[in-house]
Amino acid sequence: MWWNSRSEVTVHGDVDDAYGPVVDAFRRNFTHHNELGAALAIYRDGVPVVDIWAGRRDLQRNLLWERDTVVPVFSTTKGITALVFAVAVSRGILSYSDAVSTWWPEFSSHGKQSITIRQLLDHEAGLPAISVPLKTENLHDLDFLAGILANEKPRWKPGTRHGYHPMSLGFYLNEVFRRADPLRRTIGQFLQQEISTPHNLNVHIGVPKDFDFNTVAKLEKATPSVLADNIRDIPWRMAGDIAVHTRLKRPQLSVESLNNPRVGLPQFASRPSYLNPEMPSCNAVGTARSIAALYSAAATSSTTPLSELWSQDVRNQLAEPSHEGAAPDQDVTLHVPSRYHLGFRKPHPSFPFGTPSPDSASDGRAFGTTGIGGSMGYGDPDTGIGFAYVMNQLGVAMLDDPRNRRIRAALQRVVHN
Repeated sequence: MWWNSRSEVTVHGDVDDAYGPVVDAFRRNFTHHNELGAALAIYRDGVPVVDIWAGRRDLQRNLLWERDTVVPVFSTTKGITALVFAVAVSRGILSYSDAVSTWWPEFSSHGKQSITIRQLLDHEAGLPAISVPLKTENLHDLDFLAGILANEKPRWKPGTRHGYHPMSLGFYLNEVFRRADPLRRTIGQFLQQEISTPHNLNVHIGVPKDFDFNTVAKLEKATPSVLADNIRDIPWRMAGDIAVHTRLKRPQLSVESLNNPRVGLPQFASRPSYLNPEMPSCNAVGTARSIAALYSAAATSSTTPLSELWSQDVRNQLAEPSHEGAAPDQDVTLHVPSRYHLGFRKPHPSFPFGTPSPDSASDGRAFGTTGIGGSMGYGDPDTGIGFAYVMNQLGVAMLDDPRNRRIRAALQRVVHN
């Protein structure tokens, strides 16, 4: 099916009749908010109710976004990694309460022996930055990387506060995962062998050898018109940290955590050099359809084979409120209010998604992650919704891009009215 607006934006795909307002919000991103190419997928109880795409997948505006176009999703990757961990916990491969050092004894150095997998996933471990400069080629040598990571010192007492681990988190999680897995597989290998391939999903962390790079959408850096549209969402405190770090030569944790390893500017993330290694924090590539299917299956039990990957006990844990420590809402890396739980962001008054909690001071039951530039995936146990929005026009919002925020608002009106 297709929809054509008066502004000549053709939206391709399939939509349940009740979700027309969501399509309108998606289309409006193109007609009013500088979108280049994008896809939106929404599953409910394992059934697709929205599966649409529009726009262009190259910077010359010659190639249409197609049904199977994939795109890098940056930190939306963290949610995919967390879903992989949830499968492993469901199978008894490891436990959230395990000390990391149970599986990785060398990790114990510098007082890290009691850090748990849960604390890592919740960004409480105090390891947001890597002190030894890393090159892209180092990311292929996992033993070398493990040695560097094991020797890091926490930047705060683990478990007392949280601070976003933008790059480092995935490397730590990958090492503990491959040590715990009986077949010594990495997160990306497990995703491919146990989830993506058996369930016909097109989502990868570290692309396979036969991957077709012609299907990857090229990324457009933020333009002046995008900056103007995102003015309310620009992370000004982060911008200040960058200025202090670069001009005054005073190291800032937020900048250190983002700059190592140096893997290039975001607009170059469609290149093989970025997508080939495994970076389970930030280099997943996939379709909105696959990400939404994962989240719906994890959020609520259904009759689909995909939903059988997660136990009901783990589903219940994913829906729990975030752990609130000494400073529950303030992220010491990003300087913004945030809540994390088992590798996911949780709803917050400044970042609502999913079914609202009756108590506005607490989390809702939804869980998900966003990616710099504008992508997002989440699951809502209260409605069975799995949501994913991906695009190739990069925005500048740190947490909550206005494009997917508008679509989420339209979805909430449909689901709860």
